[in-house]
Amino acid sequence: MKNLVRILLKFSEKVVEQPITAQVILEHGIPINIISARIEPQGGEILAEIPSTHFEKVANAFRKKGVTVTIPELIEVDKEKCFDCGACVSLCPVNTMAFAEDFSVVFDKEKCIGKTCGACVEACPARAIKLNAQSNRKSISPKNLQPQRILGK
Repeated sequence: MKNLVRILLKFSEKVVEQPITAQVILEHGIPINIISARIEPQGGEILAEIPSTHFEKVANAFRKKGVTVTIPELIEVDKEKCFDCGACVSLCPVNTMAFAEDFSVVFDKEKCIGKTCGACVEACPARAIKLNAQSNRKSISPKNLQPQRILGK
């Protein structure tokens, strides 16, 4: 699939036991790729990818069923602290980090699975990487759909 956007679906205790994700897929015929999930009786979160051309339809369908929908910003990189050592590169299970041609570290935030992993945070000797808190997530809007790349020095 091309042009996917990651969304974070947050389910409250009231709706967590309902098959909402399956209902949205079946009702709208739009594929949803689940990247990671944490579901408990008190509520839960699903990090998923959807085609960017259908994000409004999918977001509205989830919202109508009582689910909070956001575009996650899972990691934050302090470019001033990062000295491009690459300690994060080899540990990332989803290849969020890579070396650019100039040997700087490139961060593709769209690939990050965030707090279900966090290996890069622990690996960084400069403590230049941190996981964003839930309150730092962006709300969905068309301007938030562009993939972000952050370069180290």
